[in-house]
Amino acid sequence: MFVISVKTGKRKTIAVLAAVLLVVTAAIVAVKLNNSAPEADNSGKKYSLAASTNEERIAFFKQFGWEVKPQSVSDGEVTIPQTFDDVYTKYNNIQQEQGLDLTPYAGKTCKQWVYEITNFPEQEIMRGTLLVYDGKVVGGDLCTPALDGFMTGFDGQLDSNDYGVNEPTLARGTDDALTMAPARTVSSEVEEAQSKASSEIPANAWPTD
Repeated sequence: MFVISVKTGKRKTIAVLAAVLLVVTAAIVAVKLNNSAPEADNSGKKYSLAASTNEERIAFFKQFGWEVKPQSVSDGEVTIPQTFDDVYTKYNNIQQEQGLDLTPYAGKTCKQWVYEITNFPEQEIMRGTLLVYDGKVVGGDLCTPALDGFMTGFDGQLDSNDYGVNEPTLARGTDDALTMAPARTVSSEVEEAQSKASSEIPANAWPTD
């Protein structure tokens, strides 16, 4: 009876140790997952979504090559609508193109941070907006602070399906709220391109004799 008791005790001890080891391992994995920076994938390129602090938000823009002023232009709260209208549907298309999606946050309130970008080409004033939920970026854009301006994803490329000529585009009003901007016409874009091209041609580019 004594021998059997010892063997049973060893088995119980091993079982308890195995259970403890399993719990500890699970806890370590959970901590690592919680502490790892959230990421998104944009055309095969991963970028961090960490945005708990001002430093992290500035670093977020630097991932795309943008320099911003050290303090935000504004900050506030924005509630993502439960049902998306045309504006939010169009806006979420931009988010999905950059590896994000606002659909899981419908009805939730996010923190909105707006920063001024200082090195966007050919734009005197350009702003970057971040929608932050639980310390991570869940959406955002770059835009000119004018209703007749334009809006892009974080990479600054105007190659989205949402920027068709003669179609309404997205913009932000004076209160940084999303709105639909007037359509950009063919004639205005052509004139703009021609004017830009003309200004870039040197005065001595053409022969005079």
